[in-house]
Amino acid sequence: MRFSRIGAVLLCASGAAQAAPERMKGVQVGEGGALSVQEMPVPKPGAGEVLIKVRAAGVNPVDWKIAARRIGQVAGTDVSGVIDTLGDGVTGWKVGEQVLGFARQSGSYAEYAVVAVDSLARKPKSMTFEEAAGVPIAAETAYRALHEVGGVKKGQTVLIHGAAGGVGSAAVQIATAAGARVIGTASANNLEFLKSIGADQVIDYRAQKFEDVVKNVDLVLNTANKETNDRSIGVVREGGMLVSIVGMPDQSMCGVAKIRCGMPMRDSGASNAEMLARVAELADAGKFKVIVDGVFPMEEAGKAWEKSREGHTRGKLIIQVSPGPTMKHQ
Repeated sequence: MRFSRIGAVLLCASGAAQAAPERMKGVQVGEGGALSVQEMPVPKPGAGEVLIKVRAAGVNPVDWKIAARRIGQVAGTDVSGVIDTLGDGVTGWKVGEQVLGFARQSGSYAEYAVVAVDSLARKPKSMTFEEAAGVPIAAETAYRALHEVGGVKKGQTVLIHGAAGGVGSAAVQIATAAGARVIGTASANNLEFLKSIGADQVIDYRAQKFEDVVKNVDLVLNTANKETNDRSIGVVREGGMLVSIVGMPDQSMCGVAKIRCGMPMRDSGASNAEMLARVAELADAGKFKVIVDGVFPMEEAGKAWEKSREGHTRGKLIIQVSPGPTMKHQ
C-alpha cells in the first residue's frame, strides 16, 4: 500500500485518513453515576465504522439510566461531528463530511467517537453541530414510532403525551410534517411552546385529564409513563393505534378495545441510518428543528444529567465537546 503525507494528515491509497491523536479527553462514568473528564485512548473504527471528531453530544435519559452498566466507559450515544477516519470496507462516505449518529459502543461525550455506518447520517445543513447532536435517539425514536409502527397518515389525529420533551417535541414536528392534526400534553409552561412547533391543540395534564378532552383519535404516542398507556387505550378509535416508548401496553386491554398496540424496535425494520436521513430531509426542508434547552461543556456533564433527571426539559440538553462559533454555553 502506498502512503503520502499531506500536511499533518496521513492518507492511504484507500482514501482513509489517520489524523486522530493517540489520546483524547472524554467523560467517564464512575461509581454511582458520577461523571469526570479523563484522558483515555482514542477508539479505533472497525469494519463498517467511522471515527468522528466530535463537536457535540446529545443528552438522553437513557444515558444516566444505564450508568451502572457503563462504569469506566464514556457516557452518551448521540453525537455530531466530522468524519476523521474510515474503517475497513466503508464506502459512500468521505473524510471531512459533517455527520451525526449513534456512538453506541465508544460513547459520545468525548473528543472522538466511533459510529457504525448503519447508524450514521449527514448533518442537516440547516443545523449547528449542537442542534444536530440532539437529533439521533429522540428524532429516530419519534420517526420510527410514528411512521414505521404507527403508520401515521395525512388527515389523522395524533395525541402525543410528554410532547415538550426530546422525543415528544420531535414527534410533534414529524407528525405535523406528515399532515396530521396534533394534540400534545404537557405542563402549563410548555403549552405555547408546543403551539410554536406545530401542535394544533394542547392540554395541561396537571389541570385536565386528557380522557375528558379527547376521544376517538387515530394514533397515540406515549412518551410519558406506563400508567398513561392504560389511560390512553380508551381514547383511541376502534382500529386505531397506541404506540409507547415507556413499556409495552397491556395487550389484553388493547384487544378488548379493538385497537393495535406496539413499541418501536430498532432490531427490525429500517436502519437507524435510514430513519436519521429522513429526519435530516425534513430539517433541510424547514419542517424539523431541534430545540436546545441547555448547552454544557464536558466538565459540567454532571449538571446536564441533573437537569435531565428533573424531567422537565424542553427539547434537548447538549454537551459541547469542541466549541464552534454558533452557540455558547448557557
